[in-house]
Amino acid sequence: MALPIVTSIAPTTGPTGGGTIVTITGTGLTGAIAVGFGASDATNIAVASDTQVIAVAPPGSSVANVTVVTPAGRSAINAAAQFSYSAPTATSTGTPYFIDPALTSTIVGSLVNVLTASTSPDAIEAQNILMRRLALEGDVVGSRVPPPRNITEIGGYMNLLATLQEGAMREQTLAGILGVAGPVQAQGFLDQTTPLSMVALANDRPTGVAQPSIPTNVWVRSDFVSSVQAAVKTLHAQGATLPLTGPSVLTLPPGGPGAVMPANVLFYLGRTLTIAPQTALATPGTDPIALIRASGTSDPFAAAANAINPATNPVTPANYDALQCTATTATTVPLTAASFAPLAPVLGAAGFYQASPPPQPASNLDTSWASFSNVTGLVVGHTILGDELTLLHQPSDIAASVFASLLNTVWNGVTFA
Repeated sequence: MALPIVTSIAPTTGPTGGGTIVTITGTGLTGAIAVGFGASDATNIAVASDTQVIAVAPPGSSVANVTVVTPAGRSAINAAAQFSYSAPTATSTGTPYFIDPALTSTIVGSLVNVLTASTSPDAIEAQNILMRRLALEGDVVGSRVPPPRNITEIGGYMNLLATLQEGAMREQTLAGILGVAGPVQAQGFLDQTTPLSMVALANDRPTGVAQPSIPTNVWVRSDFVSSVQAAVKTLHAQGATLPLTGPSVLTLPPGGPGAVMPANVLFYLGRTLTIAPQTALATPGTDPIALIRASGTSDPFAAAANAINPATNPVTPANYDALQCTATTATTVPLTAASFAPLAPVLGAAGFYQASPPPQPASNLDTSWASFSNVTGLVVGHTILGDELTLLHQPSDIAASVFASLLNTVWNGVTFA
């Protein structure tokens, strides 16, 4: 049997009091019976594989060569496998790095042994979490700050967490003070799921010149899916269609120097529906969508679906004035005995509304008329932008977005400010 070989360790430093969990990498490590830190042996070890051993560093000083002992003998000293002991580092306020005295190396070592010896799914996931912590921080038990000594220090920590917008950590801290279980949070590097998502729905693609440019699927926020499907079903019963458009991926605009706040924040919250603008304003009598008003009136033009298909609940024909646009002009054309299903009441029943009065395009380049927004559940003076964003987006994406500095803004009935 060949001697074990140690090629590297992580981390390479730790406190003089010991207790640091060190991952030793090499070859021939199966059957390891001891790990040496200079003249002292690790207080506990666990063999993860033939190439990896986890050990708890004993107390020590200066620099110690880390070696592994197997039935074949002890590995040779390697300059790349030296562990440096150091005194606890000080924080910016002069408080020493805190290690819970109740969490001894023996307890930690026993925990490591249990984890490496277990094969249940929960134990395997715990092993994964432990290895990620070791890889990212080189420590599992050390705290970044000492525990608060009095109510004043507790208040300081709570204020700091509020300033840093660490809502989840603040909730856990409050739960710990009260002695109750806090909300379960996703562990670092585990897949995180958001409460809501964007769902692909089959899109209406009525025949005509615009059909090739209409997407086959349209993405709708998961909590709005059933109401949008109900609206489409209502229009189909009237012999009309609802061709929509929108991106296949809802990506937040990046932050950084020069970043500009988008005008329509609701779009990035998955709270808008957009009528495919290419389906309107060209030939109102046959276009799938038209902007119409009652004939001879001065009412604003409003979006309606052309009911030209067989219907189980047909609409009553009427006379209308319709808007016909080019890239530079907008003209009014009469429509006689035409059948249209107004979109405002149908989409309003689904929670989506236009601005009032509806936008009036001056050319076919103006598509503002095609946007409908859903403000269901947004409470003026109470709903916070950060809470809305986390329903649909990952924290890392939000932090890198233009909204990162506006997470505490509040809904005012029009936007977040």
